[in-house]
Amino acid sequence: MTVKVRTVACTALLLLFSGISVFASNTPLRLLIKPVSDRVQSIRFQTGVEETDRWALVPASNPLLVLEAFDSSKDRLFVQQSLDKQSWSSSYEYRYSPSDKRWTVTPTEADSSSLVESLDLKLYNLYPLSKSSTYYSYVIGAGLKMNMALNKQETLLGYAEAAYSMGPSKSDWVDTMQAVNLSVGIGYRFAITDKLQMTPELGYGVVVHLLNADFDQDGTKTFEPFVDQQIRLSLNLGYELNDSYTLLIAPLGVVFFEKNTIGTLLGIQTGLRFNF
Repeated sequence: MTVKVRTVACTALLLLFSGISVFASNTPLRLLIKPVSDRVQSIRFQTGVEETDRWALVPASNPLLVLEAFDSSKDRLFVQQSLDKQSWSSSYEYRYSPSDKRWTVTPTEADSSSLVESLDLKLYNLYPLSKSSTYYSYVIGAGLKMNMALNKQETLLGYAEAAYSMGPSKSDWVDTMQAVNLSVGIGYRFAITDKLQMTPELGYGVVVHLLNADFDQDGTKTFEPFVDQQIRLSLNLGYELNDSYTLLIAPLGVVFFEKNTIGTLLGIQTGLRFNF
């Protein structure tokens, strides 16, 4: 998850103690970072030749960076900022020029939004309620969900999902109940802690039932597909394992509409999110 920050704002981030010669030494180099806005909650940084996943955090209220044994001949300073301690800005790379005695800054990645914010792979287990329980015992399934950020803070999300489900039938005239679910929806992400986030989601789409059934009651089963509209409700809880992966678990409710009746399924889904 990445918060996009304008380059023009980030070029003025660093307030250095000028006149300091920055070579590898036992004396730590102290630098002060200026937040891009008063809404920044946290700043993180690292030094080295290349950027890794080892970050040091400093609060935005006291953004003092202490660089141990910084060697200006090879080391770079990488800085990111966060508005919610959850989503981080693009990385900006600072280099110190001993000859000019000044820092230069460049973004380490393009300052442009990616269409796909993250991708979810998930499994789910649902149980029928009310009239649906006369047809289903249970339903298991797997889905692929693509999330798109709809605002710069990446808190408002749109999604598109495709899923396959199946379960044993309670009717002797229908073999295994199978379905393909296609839906689009919207969600809003809240930060509960630095690592934990909650996202209520509402989706709408279609469920394509794939049945091998004897609807005519003539003793011969044939392939009988049909389509219903559906509404999907979920409350996603995500735990960020690192910048690339988030563990997901969520209660899930599905309501689909057939002629003269409404089907209802309730259960839970879990999966892994790949953050881009």
